[in-house]
Amino acid sequence: MTAAPQTFALVTPSFRLDLERCRLLVETVDAHVAPHVGHYVIVDRRDLPRFRPLRSARVHLLAVEDVLPWWIMRVPGIDRRWLSLRTPPIDNWIVQQLVKLSVAHVVPADVLVYVDSDVFFVRPFDPRDVVKDGAVPLLCQLRAPAVNAENAAWHRSAARLLRLPLEESDDTNFVGNLVAWRRANVLRLHEHVRAVGGRGLVQAVAGQRAFSEYVLYGTFVRRVLGAQAGQYESADDDTLCYWSTATLNEDGLRELRRQLAPHHRAVMVSAKSRTPVTLIRRVFLD
Repeated sequence: MTAAPQTFALVTPSFRLDLERCRLLVETVDAHVAPHVGHYVIVDRRDLPRFRPLRSARVHLLAVEDVLPWWIMRVPGIDRRWLSLRTPPIDNWIVQQLVKLSVAHVVPADVLVYVDSDVFFVRPFDPRDVVKDGAVPLLCQLRAPAVNAENAAWHRSAARLLRLPLEESDDTNFVGNLVAWRRANVLRLHEHVRAVGGRGLVQAVAGQRAFSEYVLYGTFVRRVLGAQAGQYESADDDTLCYWSTATLNEDGLRELRRQLAPHHRAVMVSAKSRTPVTLIRRVFLD
């Protein structure tokens, strides 16, 4: 039987344009998340002064540059890519995924719960409540009806990196909010990719064109670790999500709020929708 995890931490990569969304997340973490859960917010070193007011006994600020290897660096004046001394330049969206895959080297918690900065909590949340016989949930929605159009490509990329044959079905969804990874499994993922591919995980992922960190980790847990992972498959995503890029007005937010179900712990209003944080506060918090 797998020993029960002792420590949990929320992990939130963010950046300067999402500061107010991240502030809302931090405030709702304080209001609703069990006090034993730490919170690590990771931003570019140049953005640390902007985010410093969010720091507290619970909230720890980390620089992206201190999470990634030394050979990946931000170049002044270039906002969309990072310079890499071992691969071609790396797009921001890949860097954010590399941060999630690398944070296990610097955050000591047994279980890392990833929550993006466009999420906010609306009800009490304690990750210990979903531990079963020492195992934590792995978001895994089989035959997902609304799977992302790129999901098949993400599965192919994961299979290549892990040196696994492609499965007949690639409609399994591992992408969501409040996604729990065991730190020990992430470290084993790094070891596995190096063992089967001859390159470190960060270097191997940096050159990917179609990639999802959640699909890579989920595939590794399901198909490589199996029962040794200390995770059980769960289709439950306890977050009410608005994925569209269309901006919501107050009426739209109130309609979203009416969709809250008893199992929802949090809400995600995509940052890409550019829905004003002031409206989100008015509808959900005031």
